[in-house]
Amino acid sequence: MTTPQILTLIFTLRFFSCIGKPDNTATKITSALLDTQVMVSSSDTVKKLLVDDYPVKNKMLADRTSNNSSYKKQSGKIFSFDKVWFSNGTLKQTLVFELYTDYHRLAIYHFLDNDIPIDLIRRMELHTEGGEIASDKQKLKDFNGFLQHTTPINSSYFTTKKGFSLGDPKQKAVKTYGNPDKQTITDGIEKLEWLFIGDASFDGKTSLKGKPLANHSFGHQILMYFRNGKLIAQVLHNDAP
Repeated sequence: MTTPQILTLIFTLRFFSCIGKPDNTATKITSALLDTQVMVSSSDTVKKLLVDDYPVKNKMLADRTSNNSSYKKQSGKIFSFDKVWFSNGTLKQTLVFELYTDYHRLAIYHFLDNDIPIDLIRRMELHTEGGEIASDKQKLKDFNGFLQHTTPINSSYFTTKKGFSLGDPKQKAVKTYGNPDKQTITDGIEKLEWLFIGDASFDGKTSLKGKPLANHSFGHQILMYFRNGKLIAQVLHNDAP
């Protein structure tokens, strides 16, 4: 139903509800439609953020392992599931896609092979042989082994659609996304974090505090890691529908 149609229906219901005895049903419907109108108006007028992504095609993410293994990879005593690992030897960088249903990119990890933030490793969900979530200690010990089981791809895939590449200055990120919601420094690595509500989950009432809605999204989180003001890794997280 279009906005003019909604308004016409609201005025019609108000007119008939005022004739004779008040009609509680009409009042309730009018109230519900007004709430809908507020939601439509809010989501239509607020600024939108186009969620960033890497130009990797879905067909490149197809599971080519045997026995329907859900992308199973092993390093030491830990396992990677539902993730596709890409690399580029010239850049010495790794790109990991964590997948959900229908190739939904739940999380994308991008990092330098020789300078991986500990926080990024801790955030990536990996498992033990028994299916339990691996501890931080286990992940830190065996993580680098996964870099030997990657698929080489062209360096062009390591620049995002918004034009971000490792080595970019921090100022570029702030100019693109505004001031971060969180900012910390650990062991010489500065981490900036941005959180955006998705337009697909926005209730029309929550305060956005002047921030844009993530377009065609259920929620978007950006983590960027900088050493000496240069981007060394990032994580793009997209809430699942």
